[in-house]
Amino acid sequence: MAETSIEELRMLAAVEAHGSLTAAAHAVGVTQQAVSQRMRAVERRWGLALFSRSARGTTLTDHGVTVAGWAAAVLQQMDGFESAVRALRVDSAAHVRLAASLTVAEHLLPGWLVAYAAEPHAAQVELAAVNSASVVERVRAGAVDLGFVETPDPPERLAALVVAHDEVVIVVAPGHPWARRSAVGAAELARTPLVSREPGSGTRLTLERALVPVVGAAGVAAPAAELSTTAAIRATILAGGGAAALSERAVHDDVAAGRLIRVPIDGPSLSRPLAAVWDPRRRLSPAAARILDIAGR
Repeated sequence: MAETSIEELRMLAAVEAHGSLTAAAHAVGVTQQAVSQRMRAVERRWGLALFSRSARGTTLTDHGVTVAGWAAAVLQQMDGFESAVRALRVDSAAHVRLAASLTVAEHLLPGWLVAYAAEPHAAQVELAAVNSASVVERVRAGAVDLGFVETPDPPERLAALVVAHDEVVIVVAPGHPWARRSAVGAAELARTPLVSREPGSGTRLTLERALVPVVGAAGVAAPAAELSTTAAIRATILAGGGAAALSERAVHDDVAAGRLIRVPIDGPSLSRPLAAVWDPRRRLSPAAARILDIAGR
């Protein structure tokens, strides 16, 4: 026997709810003839007389009323199921999880998120501002949908798209001896303990990667201090606490105002890409894909 369709159950329940084939047809959006034909087919399939037909119209039999009540119960469950599935889809689309290195989180992501938030049906954004190594770990683990890093090397096993470029610069307070220098050599810079971010920072990795070919096995000097945020390093240098390597974006205003002095480096370039990264094995959600599109403009 052919299986009963949801459409047939809706027609039967509509007859019970609205009192006639014509009203039921209007409620489900089909013709009266279509409802009549489908209900006759159901009666033949089930071997039950569901309708009493006469010149005055068509009404449900006792069996018809009973079966229509069962149909309504099934439809209620089905509608609840559909609503639950839609809710899952909406909840998934309504939240997008991002992780970004501090440079991106502080200086680029705000503009991207303002542009995204202005769009209809924008998802709620959850953002973790961490170092580049942590961003990569979270993307690989599936803890976030999309990440932004400032590392000079593209992470293995992740898809990447360069969305901007940045330069690491050496800055000191106006009273520091380097403030009066025309340039500092790469070897001297490598020997000098700097106020630095923690291991895993893209800024620190960019500096070390550029200086290692210059100093070779001697290596780069251990940091004078390791601080976990750009703001903490900036405040330390403003207070006269030595020299630091920071994103040009982070100190642009301080350098322009003379609060910090940018020290020219006689050596390798300290430029680096800023890239979006994601796991190519997982499909980006529409929200994550849209933010990626905005960032990549």
